[in-house]
Amino acid sequence: MTTSLVKQQYEELPYPPRNPADEKQRLLRTVGDDLMEMNHYCFKGRQNFQDHFRCLVAGGGTGDAAIFLAEQLRDSNAEIVYLDMSEASRQIAQQRAQIRELNNIQWITASLLDIPKLELGAFDYINCSGVLHHLPEPKEGLQNLASVLRDDGALFLMLYARYGRRGVYDMQEIFRALLPDTLPVQDKIDGARALLNQLPPTNYFQRNRDQWESEIGVGGYGDAGLYDLLLHSQDRAYDIDAIYDFLQAAGLQLVDFTGPQKRGYHLKNLLSNPSTLRLCENLSLRQKFSVAEKLSGNIIKHSFYAARNADRSARLEDYVDNPALCIVLTAEMKGMHEKIHQAIVPGEKLSITFTLGNKQEVFHLPGNAINKRLFRYFDGNTPIEKMISKVKIMTGSGSSQTVKAEIEKAFELLHGMGWAYLCNGPASKNQ
Repeated sequence: MTTSLVKQQYEELPYPPRNPADEKQRLLRTVGDDLMEMNHYCFKGRQNFQDHFRCLVAGGGTGDAAIFLAEQLRDSNAEIVYLDMSEASRQIAQQRAQIRELNNIQWITASLLDIPKLELGAFDYINCSGVLHHLPEPKEGLQNLASVLRDDGALFLMLYARYGRRGVYDMQEIFRALLPDTLPVQDKIDGARALLNQLPPTNYFQRNRDQWESEIGVGGYGDAGLYDLLLHSQDRAYDIDAIYDFLQAAGLQLVDFTGPQKRGYHLKNLLSNPSTLRLCENLSLRQKFSVAEKLSGNIIKHSFYAARNADRSARLEDYVDNPALCIVLTAEMKGMHEKIHQAIVPGEKLSITFTLGNKQEVFHLPGNAINKRLFRYFDGNTPIEKMISKVKIMTGSGSSQTVKAEIEKAFELLHGMGWAYLCNGPASKNQ
């Protein structure tokens, strides 16, 4: 019964609502699917995406992830397989692809619970965003995904978070009591909006209402967003421990968290007092994530990469065995390496405020002769090995270790803000 209700919801209210004509003006970026970020976290920066790279978008909805992946892989021999049980959602996604003249997507209308009988083959990368927590048996769904994942492949998953969605689950309980499943979809929406307009100021959801306006507001996802958020017939949340257990049951391990709330998983970003941080020194990584999630209190979605082996991310020291490894800045930071190089004054602290999207971040870095030179080579083309030798000669530092230490400081700062990754440079794609 639950599965049929979920299918009915997405046939009547495809989610997220998209106008295919918008593809003429913009490309929507999806969390986890940027090839550079994926390469850093899942393939140690070595993936060139040229050897028939295969992606599965499991629960593709109206096409955001499939379109973004297909556009990035347009000029390769890669294949994207879109899978969703909603015909209405698939039709919107196909229209978007047609407008973009994308021919590298295979379209399948089915549930990911049908994967064992679909003969899809194996995949290098699987995106399953916002789907597993809507299944009657999420473990079965994840095991199905793991069964078509190559041994050296990786998944991106998004699961709802327990603590940041407390107000949502309060309202879901209320609406389940007041609005039975037998009501038509539009009647449930009308009833929910009537109650939302009368919430007392003390209500937990109402106190955080602004956080959800992009989902339920007329200027946001409207009725489709409201139904998906507050009236969904199957919705569960996960905390850190539940995620670890969930992955383990499918033979998978957590690689790392990503997305806009990534910094909220790290205690050093939440606790400024060194003595308090020392209290957490002996905790396992799992325990540290768990404490951080509870301290943050506002993580609403867990966005993360998973694989059979957790050791998948690129590290700076990898340049020793991988001479093509470079520091690459994100598209939003394009050209900033040269501006930062020019702005650094040795002996002075550099403070620059960047606006990325609708969020401001402040960059702080004590300037010196070495990092001033280094930033010129944060261009995505200069291998780290060459960067070290060039800057060592230019500055007369006499020590590769000194230059490496400055690279580590700068990269840790940029990467921690989601502005830089480690990937092989363009020259390696022809190797």
